Amino acid sequence: MNQEIKIAVCDDLAEDRENITRLLSEYTDKNNLYVKIEEFSSGEAFLSSDTSVYSLVFMDIFMSGMNGMETAKKLISRNSRVQIVFGSTSTEFAAEAFDIEALHYMVKPVRKEKLFHILDRFFDSVYSLRTVNVKVGRLEESIYISDILYAEADGKRAKIHTKKGVIDASMSMADLEEVLPANEFCRPIRWALVSMREIVAMPTDILKLSDKTEIPISRLKRKEIQDAFANYSWRSTRRRMRGGIL
Repeated sequence: MNQEIKIAVCDDLAEDRENITRLLSEYTDKNNLYVKIEEFSSGEAFLSSDTSVYSLVFMDIFMSGMNGMETAKKLISRNSRVQIVFGSTSTEFAAEAFDIEALHYMVKPVRKEKLFHILDRFFDSVYSLRTVNVKVGRLEESIYISDILYAEADGKRAKIHTKKGVIDASMSMADLEEVLPANEFCRPIRWALVSMREIVAMPTDILKLSDKTEIPISRLKRKEIQDAFANYSWRSTRRRMRGGIL
């Protein structure tokens, strides 16, 4: 599912903008995320754009003209769902930043490890709310990706097992696989598509899921599935890391 997320970087120092943008690109490329990053050199320039499209904004505090705190307050009045990460060389405005429920307050200079922790936190919260549309009869039904346990082939159609019940989708397994995020689902055997979020154990030839379902792993796909699950587990571990002021 190629759902693009838009991120803005607002800082009057070109070097700082470029550094954050470079690190954002590295993170999103590494995690196969679909993101568009746009840069702004002032609060005024940022507010003159369509601010409703941004899900995440990196906002410098000390900018010439309108400062970052003023800009953020105007932004929130237009886009209440946006997440803001403030950046500053001091912690002077940290309390005020958290008063407006900023995602994070980042002390400069920005370092890769610290920024990646913040991005883990952001994408973890965003992705828990992702949905996918599946065909059910002549209609489409929207379901949370995080609710999906696994899907199995039922003739030429897919039967989707979720935490709320079973959905008989009017689409093939191949079509379903196409709309789900490839780095979160695996195909251990031809007839099954499994959410790696729900795997609790993986003996040599079986995937054990959170609802106690056991899905066999094809002998030819064992190495592929082991590698995919190892990569998913590594990303998930990083996303559980949290912080306040970094």
